[in-house]
Amino acid sequence: MLNRAQIRLLTEGAQFLGVELSGEQLANFSLYLQELARWSKVTNLISQTDPETIIRKHLLDSLAVSPLIPPDSRLLDLGSGAGFPGLVLALMQPARNVVLIEARRKRVNFLKDTIRKTHSKNVRVYEGRAETLATQASLRNSFAVVISRATWSLKEFLSLAQPFVADRGIIISMKGPRGEQELHDLGAFPQTLGFSLRNLHEYALPFGEERRTALVFAKQCLT
Repeated sequence: MLNRAQIRLLTEGAQFLGVELSGEQLANFSLYLQELARWSKVTNLISQTDPETIIRKHLLDSLAVSPLIPPDSRLLDLGSGAGFPGLVLALMQPARNVVLIEARRKRVNFLKDTIRKTHSKNVRVYEGRAETLATQASLRNSFAVVISRATWSLKEFLSLAQPFVADRGIIISMKGPRGEQELHDLGAFPQTLGFSLRNLHEYALPFGEERRTALVFAKQCLT
């Protein structure tokens, strides 16, 4: 369980980002972090292990993009890893239908176990590579939002996300402070896939000076 200082860190950090957390959400995040700590003793999920760092650099960073996503939208997290940001966004908004795609078996097992422990009925995990799962009819062109956090280059993510996102849907690439430069280096590549930049959302992590960028692209309707 989170102690009082950690709960305050999470609550005040979320408020700084414009997000209010209920008692139920705090309880679920507490259980999530408890499972993350337990699993991290036997498998490498994330490099940081102390709860304060995880809250500030991972959980709050995931919550920072919540205001960019409609609460009832169907969301896909590509390369979910330890559940940042997809599982965090699922716990934040139970009305949000969330799918997590992760290729590594141990991380898939962690995600499934945490979903069971938090009784999250709105999230499902698929094990496999994005390129392979993109051929499944139930996943193609069916997500209002596709998101990924610092997993691939922007060019790679746009290419991988393109088959999954519905017409007029959006994709969100969560990057560090060089996100704008990476976008500039791409030139007209997003347009070749049918994407146009909708928003370049820059923000700072609470209680520090780290800068982050969320690049939001809209998919054009091709029909």
